[in-house]
Amino acid sequence: MTRQNLFSDAWDGDDQEARTRHRIFWRPDDAKMGATLYELAPDAPDPRLHMHFGAEEMFFVLSGRPVLRNHDGQEELAPGDFVFCPEGRAGQHAFSNPTGEPARLLAISAGSFPDVVAYPEDGYAWVATRNPDPELLARGGDPGIIARFDIPIE
Repeated sequence: MTRQNLFSDAWDGDDQEARTRHRIFWRPDDAKMGATLYELAPDAPDPRLHMHFGAEEMFFVLSGRPVLRNHDGQEELAPGDFVFCPEGRAGQHAFSNPTGEPARLLAISAGSFPDVVAYPEDGYAWVATRNPDPELLARGGDPGIIARFDIPIE
């Protein structure tokens, strides 16, 4: 077992465009469960609505008042709130932070790769063998994405 602390201020990376930063907690390579801490900066925009066909996700609001958008609409969340996103269409989700204070979410997922991630508003899905590398994607492609295909836009 490896001990890690949720409240340390160590971050693995940030996404300037999405105005978020994250920390991925260590897990063994063959584990099916994982955890990631996300911090949404004030006025962080709503990223693309998406769903997984290889993972279930749970989100715990630790601080702030992020907004969850899903297939039912959108809803402001508060510290202590919990959201479960099952696989498939019922688990579509995206989070934003329209407030002036940062918001932190702890995401816990159970699944493995390959994972199919669909973006129904954008009309595509991809099959990934690992988490995509944003730098490689920006340069034209990530070899961890083994297939991309069109789906009907919703």
